[in-house]
Amino acid sequence: MPSQLDAIFGWGIAIIGLAAVAAAARQVVEASLSNPIPYDKRMELEERYGYWAVRTAIGVCPHDDIRCIEREAKRLYESRVLRR
Repeated sequence: MPSQLDAIFGWGIAIIGLAAVAAAARQVVEASLSNPIPYDKRMELEERYGYWAVRTAIGVCPHDDIRCIEREAKRLYESRVLRR
């Protein structure tokens, strides 16, 4: 019986380790392949509206639509500021 528990424990640790590596690899691949707007423009928008608003706007707007991202980030920022 203890050998079965050891095997289950070993597989559990292996699966958790595999999930952690997959999550890290996903972030690396996403960062390297997904660049919807130029870095300079993104930094400018993040200074103006904040990281959260720009990141959310990038997720909502079509790829490479900078005007949509800027408009949406501004709307999100203003709605969050006015809500306080």
